[in-house]
Amino acid sequence: MKKILTLFVLAIMATTFIHAQGKLSIENVRSIYIRNSGEIMDGDELKGYFTFYVSDKVDSKTYEYTVQIMDNNLNKIKDIKFEDDKAVQILESSYNGQSIMFLFYNKREKTLEYRAYNFEGKMISTYTKELSNRSKMLLEQTYGQKSDEGQNEALFSVQDQGYVTVYPVKEGKYYTYEVNFFFTDRRKQWSYEAAEEQDDKWASAMFLGSTDSLVIFEVIKQKRLMGGVPHSWLLGLNIYTGKKVFEVSTEAEDYKFYPMNISAIRGSSDFLLMGTYYEPDGKVMKDASLGLAAWVFNPQGKVVSKKYNSWDGAISKYIATDKKGRVADLGYVYFHKILQTADGNFFAIGEGYKKVASGLGIATAILNRGSGSVATAKLKITDLVTFKFNDKFEIKDAKIYDKNSNSQEMQSGAEYSSPHTMAVMAKAWGFFDYDFTQTNKEHTRFSVCYSDYVRDKDFKGKTFNSITYNEGKMTTDKIELTSKAKWLRVFPAKTGSVMIMEYFKKEKRLEMRLEKLN
Repeated sequence: MKKILTLFVLAIMATTFIHAQGKLSIENVRSIYIRNSGEIMDGDELKGYFTFYVSDKVDSKTYEYTVQIMDNNLNKIKDIKFEDDKAVQILESSYNGQSIMFLFYNKREKTLEYRAYNFEGKMISTYTKELSNRSKMLLEQTYGQKSDEGQNEALFSVQDQGYVTVYPVKEGKYYTYEVNFFFTDRRKQWSYEAAEEQDDKWASAMFLGSTDSLVIFEVIKQKRLMGGVPHSWLLGLNIYTGKKVFEVSTEAEDYKFYPMNISAIRGSSDFLLMGTYYEPDGKVMKDASLGLAAWVFNPQGKVVSKKYNSWDGAISKYIATDKKGRVADLGYVYFHKILQTADGNFFAIGEGYKKVASGLGIATAILNRGSGSVATAKLKITDLVTFKFNDKFEIKDAKIYDKNSNSQEMQSGAEYSSPHTMAVMAKAWGFFDYDFTQTNKEHTRFSVCYSDYVRDKDFKGKTFNSITYNEGKMTTDKIELTSKAKWLRVFPAKTGSVMIMEYFKKEKRLEMRLEKLN
């Protein structure tokens, strides 16, 4: 990664492209991954898009890479070009309002490199991290399982302050994790190494979100690597110093709480965590959850309030639930998004999933005497669900939106994970159908968007669906997607629209267009 050439050209001097109002076609795209494109946001306002791809082969060892930046009408704004070793793999990318950061992995040199660019095209910071052989193995296992559609699980933007990363490492006998933070406005960085304080054999961190002063993670710990009982902790690190502000167990005397998502509370420095809860002596690996919990924390990590909505109590007034704590045919629920509207209400957007037996995994295990590469359990992704809560987090409405179920095989060993941990894996690997949620500036309207596959007599294929909340009412819309592209992805766009991106591998062409919703 030592030979870097950054070039900036105006749109008409760039790689060949065809542009029309709300439409863009880029030629000579030799290689591109879905997760290396994204939207550029300023708070809740969409400003544009970026995409990263291999644009040329310089020689047998070197590729040319291009980052293209567009406005919200798909007008081409900037190109950032550089040459690098073809052994370099871009793992993830993220945007935070002032810059774009990319996470590169060089398998040959066993290094991770973080590079941040501003919109003048200048590389404003770079940081290289050398990996041990064991950490390299863990990293390759993590990303080797991800499809092109996978979501970021190691690199996240933190408002306009910088970027936070979390990835697995192996330190001695411990399987653990490391957190790094990179500032946007200064050449400064800090690291938090969990192994220095770790007592458990295995620990894994999932980024939940941030406040003005904290980056917050859920940490799952187990005494043993396989079959150990998982325990949930909430970790808060100071954004500016990397010092641990708090690490508190979410297994209280009343219930065990497993958070899934975080939300700011308008007009308060406190923050909301929402997830599922279990009996205090419940076995999370086997037992069903009791319902949905909302815990409010202050910046010091103290619990300010707790609210529990049980499946067979308050929630059952709106949707049917069974005795095992599941929402009828929905199964377990994973929360993708929590948001607060201008009227003070909260909405939680979830998707159902089930942990079911895998015929392929069982057969592979038998043939390989228990050492198969596929788990003996797989995930079945079911329907989408929305929950409405008032400002006291009392449930006021809930609705299930039917969609086609799909099953996803998991890596060997995943069967020993709790349903909650398997859902986190599924999110990172792109197994869920949820795409994104759009909100207007006033927080009076939002749209939940997801993909589906239908088999109707009139149409068979992939569809893009939206659920829109406006003036207290929910409406739905659907776009039928017919494409010969290798892959297709839908992005947020200006209010009332979406942006559709398609990659045609054989033609080496990337196409983007804006589509209006009803």
